[in-house]
Amino acid sequence: MKPAADVLRELVQPSNISVHSSPALVGSMDEAAAEDDKARKEKELEDLRRKSGLRPIPAKELDRTLQLTPWDVLHTLGQAIALSRRGAGRGLAEHWGSLKYSQALAGGIDSFMTLSAEGRGTADHYKAIQSGELGTGFALTLARQLLSRRYPKHSVSIVPADTALRAGWALTSRDPGHRSGYRYRPQFFAEIWKPGEPSRVIPIACKGNHSNAAASHVQLASASVHVEAVHIGAWDETPALVFSTELPTEGALTVHALQARGTGGQLNGQVTPPRHK
Repeated sequence: MKPAADVLRELVQPSNISVHSSPALVGSMDEAAAEDDKARKEKELEDLRRKSGLRPIPAKELDRTLQLTPWDVLHTLGQAIALSRRGAGRGLAEHWGSLKYSQALAGGIDSFMTLSAEGRGTADHYKAIQSGELGTGFALTLARQLLSRRYPKHSVSIVPADTALRAGWALTSRDPGHRSGYRYRPQFFAEIWKPGEPSRVIPIACKGNHSNAAASHVQLASASVHVEAVHIGAWDETPALVFSTELPTEGALTVHALQARGTGGQLNGQVTPPRHK
């Protein structure tokens, strides 16, 4: 095992992160969505609504290569997954969420971040959890950077969508209240706020995989369904962000990202719950 001092030093060592957001990515996502829609039709499953207008994020707002430390990602992950229904144990939950992948990532100032030997050696039945949670950490870290650049002099808060939506709707059979009747929803909301101004809220869907770019295209197609589930303000005007982080067992990781712009999302408007067509 590594000495604790070495682990802590590596946690704050910057590494390069590759961000993929392009018209070609939109095309690949659309192809994956069309294949999924065809398969669902053959199985006579319900049609899915997908977020329209997903487009690349301009490089001036989100660099195609940027530098992050593992701690940037893990701290964001710990905060994000500990907010939901943790009560007095929130601080401990944040700490554990930050540390459980403390040796899963590797890199250096002149290299791209990858999974470490420990990250690659995760047991198969934990791999989906690991890729999903690390994907959340990378997605929300990039979302904060993007939105802070887009809305200077504002604060950006990340809120689990389940926590916010339970204030108005029953999301499971155990929850009291009005039932939405739709099981898809974003994983998070980003709230951009400044004292004295209405907040703006952006749904975020984020996924991760230990496979390849093709798996990310499928995940983005799925994410487009999740962010479509909530509309704030005028219909189909709510901005959204979708992410899929590719964490291959061999090679550098890549964050695939797309956005939808719109005039909605302001909290002085009406929030439309998830629902069927």
